[in-house]
Amino acid sequence: MAGVEQVLRKLIAREGIGQFVRFSLVGVANTAVFYAVYLAVLWAGMSFVLAATAGAGVGIVNSYVLNKIFTFRSGGGVPGRSLGEKVRFVAVYVVQYFVNIAVISLCVNVFGIPPEFAGLPGIGIAVLVSYFGHKYWTFR
Repeated sequence: MAGVEQVLRKLIAREGIGQFVRFSLVGVANTAVFYAVYLAVLWAGMSFVLAATAGAGVGIVNSYVLNKIFTFRSGGGVPGRSLGEKVRFVAVYVVQYFVNIAVISLCVNVFGIPPEFAGLPGIGIAVLVSYFGHKYWTFR
């Protein structure tokens, strides 16, 4: 329980709030990039799984650069310094990707939501997975 309290205190601290605001701004940009690619691939007649994969691929590159330089200011703002950091970054997104695919599949196959809209519900989950994963593991 002490670990949870420490995380909450850091998040509430002035630095934590500013960092979360920067992360949120990057997230808005990244979500727009992801969803634009997702919709373009759907409209090209491909499956929602391929659309989500393409969106995630483009989004990972965009997110790494923006979060490294702007949000977490890791490595002096110079992308490409640490192979371990890149591996951790991708690992967080792999987890986020599979969670997102599960949510989209559930929305399409169980709830009958059209694929064009089924990508929206997983966004909140993705925000939490990526913020805490990157803050406490990737850019530590």
